[in-house]
Amino acid sequence: MSNAARISYPMRLNRYLALCGAASRRNADLLISSGRVAVGNDSELSPGRTVAEGEEVTIDGISVKPAPPLYIVMNKPRGVLSAVSDARRRTVIDLLPETSENMGLFPAGRLDLDSEGLLILTNDGRFSQSIVHPSSGVRKTYEVLLERALEEKHVKEWSRGVIMEKKLLAPAELSPGRPSDGRHWRVVLTEGFKREIRLMAEALGNKVLRLKRIGVGNLFLEKMPPGSWREFKYENLRDMISNGGKI
Repeated sequence: MSNAARISYPMRLNRYLALCGAASRRNADLLISSGRVAVGNDSELSPGRTVAEGEEVTIDGISVKPAPPLYIVMNKPRGVLSAVSDARRRTVIDLLPETSENMGLFPAGRLDLDSEGLLILTNDGRFSQSIVHPSSGVRKTYEVLLERALEEKHVKEWSRGVIMEKKLLAPAELSPGRPSDGRHWRVVLTEGFKREIRLMAEALGNKVLRLKRIGVGNLFLEKMPPGSWREFKYENLRDMISNGGKI
């Protein structure tokens, strides 16, 4: 499947606007209901209105078109936000060329400010959901450095899972990292919960000093320097996530 094939017509007007990078799907509904969007020469108030290939769509009289689908893999450094924009801090979008600003890119999943490692950015919402949503079963692999070595009882407790905010947080896999000194661990998750690994460590009376995502599915980070990124074709990235690859 080529990148161009990821844009298929006809499509709902709100999805069309989201692909243009004009707004999220929810905010696109607000744009439409406010009467600011027209298809052809006619103002359109229904987000479910379908757009055929070749039809002109305008916002406040300015023509908009979907950006081509993009798929970028980045080694996110610490201190950079997994966000599209922020008034005070540098974001992952700021690490990309200025030509990427209007392409509708967003992080597929997130790494918190103090975490680092493999992050995928795309403007393809369906692709993002296919790797982020828990139902997809795509594993995320992390290298974790703790403040103190874990006692055996805490290893067992972490493996079973801990209760946080009335929710059981448990890794799909927990194994010693390198060096195997009780402080370095490899953690695999299949369901992301905000700051999950940090919260699990805190529940055990410990603290995460370093957290690095090294894998999404079967795609693993190996030699890519922090802050660097690479663009991939859809089929190549999907194949590496499913069948294996190193970058």
